[in-house]
Amino acid sequence: MHSIEEHAISLFGKNLSYLREAHPDLFKKIDILNHAIQNGSYKEKYSLEYKGDYFDVLDLRSNNYLYNQNSIDHAKQMAKQVNFKKSSGVIESFYKQRLSQEVVDRYDEKPPKLDPLFASAKIIHYANSVTSEDDEMKYIQKYIFCGVGLGLHIPLIQSKTASGQLLIIEDNLELFRLSLFTTNYKDLSAKAKLFFSIMDNDFDFKNIFEHFYVMGFNNNFYLKYSLFSQLDLPKIEKIQRYIVSNVFLSYPYSDTLRSHLKSPEYLIEGYPFIDFSTIRTNSPFSDKPLLFIAAGPSLDNNSKWLQENQDKFYIVSVLASVKTLYRLDVKPDIVIHIDDKAASINFLDGVNKKTFLNQTTFIFSSTVSRNVIESFERENIFFFDKSASYKIDFGSLTSVSVGETGYAISLLLGAKEIYLLGLDLALDPKTKRSHSQDHMSSSIVEDNKKSDFFSLFKNLLEVKGNFLDTVPTTASLSLSISYFNDFSDKYLINNQKVYNLGDGAYLKGALALKPKDVVTASFSSLLQQEKFESVKEFLKSISECTPNKKDIESLQEQIQEAKRIKTIALNFKKTAPTSNYESYMKAFYMLTLEMINEKSSKKYAINTIFYSYLPLVSGYIFNIFNTKSLKNSKRHLKKIHDIFSEQVIKILDLYINTMSIYIEWVKR
Repeated sequence: MHSIEEHAISLFGKNLSYLREAHPDLFKKIDILNHAIQNGSYKEKYSLEYKGDYFDVLDLRSNNYLYNQNSIDHAKQMAKQVNFKKSSGVIESFYKQRLSQEVVDRYDEKPPKLDPLFASAKIIHYANSVTSEDDEMKYIQKYIFCGVGLGLHIPLIQSKTASGQLLIIEDNLELFRLSLFTTNYKDLSAKAKLFFSIMDNDFDFKNIFEHFYVMGFNNNFYLKYSLFSQLDLPKIEKIQRYIVSNVFLSYPYSDTLRSHLKSPEYLIEGYPFIDFSTIRTNSPFSDKPLLFIAAGPSLDNNSKWLQENQDKFYIVSVLASVKTLYRLDVKPDIVIHIDDKAASINFLDGVNKKTFLNQTTFIFSSTVSRNVIESFERENIFFFDKSASYKIDFGSLTSVSVGETGYAISLLLGAKEIYLLGLDLALDPKTKRSHSQDHMSSSIVEDNKKSDFFSLFKNLLEVKGNFLDTVPTTASLSLSISYFNDFSDKYLINNQKVYNLGDGAYLKGALALKPKDVVTASFSSLLQQEKFESVKEFLKSISECTPNKKDIESLQEQIQEAKRIKTIALNFKKTAPTSNYESYMKAFYMLTLEMINEKSSKKYAINTIFYSYLPLVSGYIFNIFNTKSLKNSKRHLKKIHDIFSEQVIKILDLYINTMSIYIEWVKR
């Protein structure tokens, strides 16, 4: 017994040394707990007890044991239950898409259809034709442990699977601390890369999971996991939500590609682009309140207050809210839009644009569809770069929806007092409605709890509310919350005041305030014509209308980077060793490094496009060859190589040809 105790204490010390060096944030948590236990400020809830030939954990409150059986046998049983089936104990990271040959062939038609299947349809179709959910994997590169207990099962499962990446999740810090006496994490770290999420809040958990997910992204098609107990099931649901709201699924590479292909067009045509590289300190909004209106359900709930107080604010609205404002006869001073889809014009159905929006200024992303642009007077339109950065040194705003983008713009324009209405980023708590009723996508969202996979739009999750403890939202809206919070961190730095008037999600940096509690009586009334003139003149003063020398040189550099990658891709197509899978994957990996070009100090559009493209297609490709029953693998390798190379070159040719046309326009 004495030697057992000594061994456990020695192991605890070794694990602490390992955590201090490799996981300092986790070490700090353990160290604080250790000191609290030693000085008596924390009373332990659990006791590690040796039961003859194994350890168990006694819950000191209930007097119940955690295992209540031989913990070593329990660990062996958990390891025995682990299998290599693609249909068992997995988190699916990809949507199931079954494509007919007819659908696949449409993506060879011209002009190309730039949707999420562009340059991926053939890969997905081929992968689905040679693999099945009933297959077994050859290897399990990533493994997730939800709940640790004493951790005894973790080395056994790693040994069985030979997984190279382990995500270890435990909400109870005291229990995890006890596992340091029984499980050799230091030795385990020599066999696999360890990712720990121990007693983390949602923000930290998401960051750690994203690091686990992004590293070795080609192995994400199926993620194997084990539950220590059924109480750990919510961790799997949380992971599924994070996966489905990942940018490459919710904002696919095709959107990035369209954005980068469209962005230079209005710049070349001489439209004014706003310089968003800095926060303005002397603007029309510096000493007047700004009301930012989005199309969430709380807009309808506060329509009367809005009508009564519209002349007290500069009103900035998203295009999707204009129809509601028209019905309420509330004229916006600025309208913001970022969507590139031509169907956006439907947001203006029934609106008399000439009379209602004749004193409105428009701020559009450089990707907005031309039919929307042509609906308004050119002299009232201003643009900004949406992630592409073709207007050099003017900044860019990367986001997934117009709501958080409009918030960021309000801050950048120098607004010192911002009121948010309709920026719910959540469903109506009572009705589960997604948007204000005039929004063309407004609907009642019913949670599909029977689904084994989370949908971007159909599954609900709970987030912290603005007024309520929690409110329902969707994975896509929760991603917008993340972007909003990032914008607060980046731009909410000059003592601005932001108030959230809606019934939606809690938004970082925004104080909850009921509309009826806004002291509008102390605000002076503002005249529409004066607001229009001051906003327009201000935007002109911080804009530039033509591409300058640096812009043109940068555009040429963008083309050169794409041509550089094309040369490498063509060489890869000719010389990649398709007779051996391991050799091929080394060449594939080297190609992806060149396509992403992370070592470059400059951000190139084509690298960003491939950064979104590769996690998707490589998941399908690697899943083919991670199939135990796959026959004629050399034939499949040659086939998928030809398809993949063809799709990569298709993207490159489209980008190079389009950018070259812009250069020709400039020369004219």
